[in-house]
Amino acid sequence: MKKVTNQNFIGVIAFMFKIVRFPSSLENFFCSLKTEFCFGHFKYFRMLVLLIAISWEDKNITSLYNYLDNKNFSHRTRFNNFMNVVRWNPEAVLAHKAYDLLSSLKLTKKDTIYLTLDDSKKGKRGKKMDALGWVYDPMIKKTTWGHQYVKATLRVRNITIPFGIKLYVKVKDSEELNIEFKKLTELAAELIQSFTAPKGIPVIVLFDTFYLCPTVVKACRDKGFPFVSVLKSNRNIKKRGKKLKSGFYGSYCFKTRKKLKMKIPKENKAAIFKYVDAGWLEVSRLGTVHIIYSKKNSEKTILCLVTDHPQLKATDIIKSYDARWNIEVFFKDAKQLLGLGRYQNRSYKAVVTHLHLVCFAYSLLTHIAINGTCEKVIKKKANKSIRDLQNILRRIVWYDTTKYLKELPNQNSVFKELSRLLVAA
Repeated sequence: MKKVTNQNFIGVIAFMFKIVRFPSSLENFFCSLKTEFCFGHFKYFRMLVLLIAISWEDKNITSLYNYLDNKNFSHRTRFNNFMNVVRWNPEAVLAHKAYDLLSSLKLTKKDTIYLTLDDSKKGKRGKKMDALGWVYDPMIKKTTWGHQYVKATLRVRNITIPFGIKLYVKVKDSEELNIEFKKLTELAAELIQSFTAPKGIPVIVLFDTFYLCPTVVKACRDKGFPFVSVLKSNRNIKKRGKKLKSGFYGSYCFKTRKKLKMKIPKENKAAIFKYVDAGWLEVSRLGTVHIIYSKKNSEKTILCLVTDHPQLKATDIIKSYDARWNIEVFFKDAKQLLGLGRYQNRSYKAVVTHLHLVCFAYSLLTHIAINGTCEKVIKKKANKSIRDLQNILRRIVWYDTTKYLKELPNQNSVFKELSRLLVAA
């Protein structure tokens, strides 16, 4: 058993006992999705999402099933069948839930939705999994054997909502799996094209320098979404008809122009930015964009921020791109707490299903944050961490278990059930 403090003791108790039924208080999150499933798969879907959201162990079916009372639930093989058969559309259902969560926030024209794109890698030791390949991970500066996937999140009012996730499949594997090959940038463009913003709500697309290419930019412009990104130092820009390297011109601006400052509040310490507004310049393959050169705190690297938004001020451009960091936080929480890469499924369909189930688990916790701290969300105050929300969810499950125990006919029955439902430490 894990060593815990008193403040999350109830959450630990909640997971010491097997789940005997699905908590009725969580039905309102899942009810709008019921028509998306057939053959009774809805009950497997919602239970797996709940287990992923509250469990500490590996997120494979065997580990998750250990926390279910097999007297009241189908055999483990039925859950495996749900993962491999996939008689539902994970992408469409996840987008459906994202729109539901946006609707519950009751957004106004003063709000801005940040559609953020990024990719992540997960090293795998398996040799027989579908779509495995060598991928370069810039975080560790090494090539690893594993999977790579592109993710899109929506950020509004300090709330992060998973919108879509796509597994990258290389050319050779795509032929074997009978899947159309698409580059990472094409997958990112598809995620942008698939998003429909609530009427009257502005959207800004955020992505790093890898995705600043004609394919992704065209997708943004086709949808009418302005973007904010970073330009590589070796990209060509034109200043009064003269070609210059972006990095060289940025260094020149910082040496010769007056540097302005701005502060962005953070949880621990405010971030100080020095910046120079270079104005609207022409960039190769992108057209005319607004360029800002900035430095954060004491960092030496000068970032070249670019946008095609016609009205954003320099400070707004820096604030917008700073919001992109939230997708990094999403990946960290999803991997460490929800097991985004902790799967052992061999088939392509099962891997895709797992990735989406983790996103649904994150959405469930987001749902709890919105409904549990609605007033704070409206006032744009910081919401609870994913770890805190997991403990709240464990408490919900525990309260439902105690309610079940109270329904038993006598005290002896309660003790017998507690003994039967106890999960081995």
